[in-house]
Amino acid sequence: MYLDSCVLAKLFVNEPDSASCQDKVSGSVIVSSQLAYGELFSTLLRKERAREINSAQRELLWADFERQVREETIYLANLDGTIVRRAKDVMRDVHPHVPLRTLDAIHLATYLSVITGPLFTKDVRMRAAARFLEIPLVE
Repeated sequence: MYLDSCVLAKLFVNEPDSASCQDKVSGSVIVSSQLAYGELFSTLLRKERAREINSAQRELLWADFERQVREETIYLANLDGTIVRRAKDVMRDVHPHVPLRTLDAIHLATYLSVITGPLFTKDVRMRAAARFLEIPLVE
């Protein structure tokens, strides 16, 4: 199952729908883009600034994420020039129907390069683009 960075973050930081996300992901091989490495860290820093977690919690959550990547319970697909160019094609393919943002297009291009089960995203635009591209979604 491919997770965008926002859903991946819900597996580490408690949010109102974290339990539901955890249930949907349970037992699946988790795949995302290397882009998630920076996006998850940014999320943790934002949560710390908002005082939703403290620095010690951030460090523990980050260490857990890095452990899971190292142990390959979370697989981060390579981000390279081919993916970035494919993201441009994804944006073109859904235009003008979906005003897709660059990072969302990179996630979709990465998904298309690995196709590993359904795509799990809560992002409205990414979901619309995935439907347009006939990518199966976690509902």
